[in-house]
Amino acid sequence: MKNTKKIIIGLVTLIILLAVFYGGYFKNNKEIEFFNEKFGIQLPKESETIFSNTSYGALGDGYRLYIYQVTSESMKAIAEKGRANYWSELPIPSDFTTSFSKKIRAITDETTSKLIPLDAARGYYMIRNNQTNASITGTNVFDSSFDNVMIGIMDLDNNRIYLLSYNM
Repeated sequence: MKNTKKIIIGLVTLIILLAVFYGGYFKNNKEIEFFNEKFGIQLPKESETIFSNTSYGALGDGYRLYIYQVTSESMKAIAEKGRANYWSELPIPSDFTTSFSKKIRAITDETTSKLIPLDAARGYYMIRNNQTNASITGTNVFDSSFDNVMIGIMDLDNNRIYLLSYNM
């Protein structure tokens, strides 16, 4: 009888541990696959999501920020794919970043808005409309095309990729 209780407790503990590891593994994969879905660039399996923050309301308004860490070798390959997919070279024009910083602070929490490297100097960026999937090249962030936006930044200095998505 005592052995049966020990076996049952051991099995329950094992199941709980497996569920925790299983859930964490697929959450990270989901976040990495989100980048592929939105930008058509597959991140390597060894990519790590080092920051994840999502805040959406009942009507679908909100934002999401993922920060991915990749190796320098992987970043070279990803940057090549970015150039092939029409990503623009950093830095982002300063007239755009000033007004865009204000808009991001109004949409996201302060911590999230400070994490986005709008002043990054080496790498690539892309700004797309979430609904039409079209690239946005204008700098008027108060235009309605900026109400549903996806921003990707490849920071070559830190081997990080930032993905900010928001819907207003």
